Amino acid sequence: MQITLKFLEAVAQNNTTARMHLHHDLYVQEKKRYDTLVSHLLARLQAEDPTLTDITLKDCLYRFNRDIRFSKDKHPYKTRFGAFISPGGRKSPIPGYYLHIEPGNSGISGGSRCPSPAQRDAIVLEIWKNRKDWQRVVENPTFLSFFGEMGDKQEKEVGRILKTSRWKRLLQALGEKQARKILQNPQALELLLYPRFCVWHGVSDEEVIQADFEELVMEGFRILRPFNKMIARSF
Repeated sequence: MQITLKFLEAVAQNNTTARMHLHHDLYVQEKKRYDTLVSHLLARLQAEDPTLTDITLKDCLYRFNRDIRFSKDKHPYKTRFGAFISPGGRKSPIPGYYLHIEPGNSGISGGSRCPSPAQRDAIVLEIWKNRKDWQRVVENPTFLSFFGEMGDKQEKEVGRILKTSRWKRLLQALGEKQARKILQNPQALELLLYPRFCVWHGVSDEEVIQADFEELVMEGFRILRPFNKMIARSF
């Protein structure tokens, strides 16, 4: 995928409609190359994960055109190719598998990328109720070595959250006894700081262009599967 990276680099340097029209054939070529890779991954995942049976390639792929209607950044195109393979497709909060190709910032990722506030709280409750299972997943040496810890933790004080209506709803769902246990557990309280439940494994440009890149992605997706299955219990 060396040409793909060079194409995306060129888009980043000259992100205009005029240039894209001039090099439309190259765009079609590289988009097809990426789509073929995702198609292979989807087929392999569907053979291993029955929850993905009903989705198609089109359900997974993100548009290359940017929605600039409400954005200060008026560049018309993204500088990356992305796909999210989930039972509900690319817009779903249901945990899935994400592949991101961008020069200098490619990655293998997954989890629940866009849960609503209610879904986010349902995930917190599910993890707390099954915290031993959760610890076995996120503390697994293979998982930690590949993905590390979850990202995107918000920089805010837990104490502020405990004064909000969100905590009141969780308190009602948990019951006073369980709520007291959470209050005594720093790791459980930290779950309240995550707006989404995702992990990320960065991939170098050198790895992206290797012939066995598809195998690396599949390895990451397989390591990710127990994490996804744990979060999916709340949906």
